[in-house]
Amino acid sequence: RSLFMNVRKTVLKSFLVPLVSVLALSVSACGEDKASQDAQAQAVPHSIKVGVVPGPYREMLDLYLKPVVQKKGHDLEFVEFTDWVQPDSALASGDIDANVFQHQSYLNGIVENQGLKLSSVVNVPTLGIFAFSDKYKSFDEVQDGATVGIPNDPVNLARALRVARDLKVIGLDPNKDEQKASLADIKDNPKHLKFTVMEAAQLPRSLDSIDLAFVPGNYAYAAKLDFTKALGAEDVKEPIKLVVAVQDSKVDTIGKFLKEAVLDPDFAKGVDQDKVFSQFAKPNWWPK
Repeated sequence: RSLFMNVRKTVLKSFLVPLVSVLALSVSACGEDKASQDAQAQAVPHSIKVGVVPGPYREMLDLYLKPVVQKKGHDLEFVEFTDWVQPDSALASGDIDANVFQHQSYLNGIVENQGLKLSSVVNVPTLGIFAFSDKYKSFDEVQDGATVGIPNDPVNLARALRVARDLKVIGLDPNKDEQKASLADIKDNPKHLKFTVMEAAQLPRSLDSIDLAFVPGNYAYAAKLDFTKALGAEDVKEPIKLVVAVQDSKVDTIGKFLKEAVLDPDFAKGVDQDKVFSQFAKPNWWPK
């Protein structure tokens, strides 16, 4: 009997000791997870300062992202800048927590050329260039020799010509860099269109005096043009869709929180139901 009892104690001990150890480790891990979650919550300020520039994106975020953020127990505070230099400088210095004003290619250049420690965490619906006309409802109706307005700044001028090419309006010299396309690079112009360069902000106001205009989306938005009546639109590629950017050191805190908010189905639902914002080019991750 004594031998049996000793064996029984030994077996129970060999079973219980590891079990207690596993339970202790589980409790410890749960505690660490909870502590990690609490630390992340504390690292995300209640009011998140987001840098923006004049245009439609502040309104889109205010209408459809802010309620999602508030649902998660935080809030958005918008800080508006009047140029494209200050938002990244302010983010790098910690004056703001994030910004939404630039596409990935632009951010890559800033990081490479200025050495700022910034990263994108997610991209958002973005306006491209749209073709508008008060005279025509389709490109098929456009008459021979029609006048076409395009932006005069090199970046948007090249984009407008690429959009015209993609819409089969003109052809561009394939041997030239399409990112730097100019009027001299037009190779095919079957309708003998007469291109006129002008300030981008002037294009919407000139629709009564020209036949057609390729208008950057933010200027079309400011002029309250109806995107549903555009003759055509730019196929906005992922590298030129706007991103949410944060400091490198805050990718896993503020960045993670904002990414989860942007990916929340309520944000996509709100944008898709909006007459204007539903016309923006959607990111590849957008719900189908």
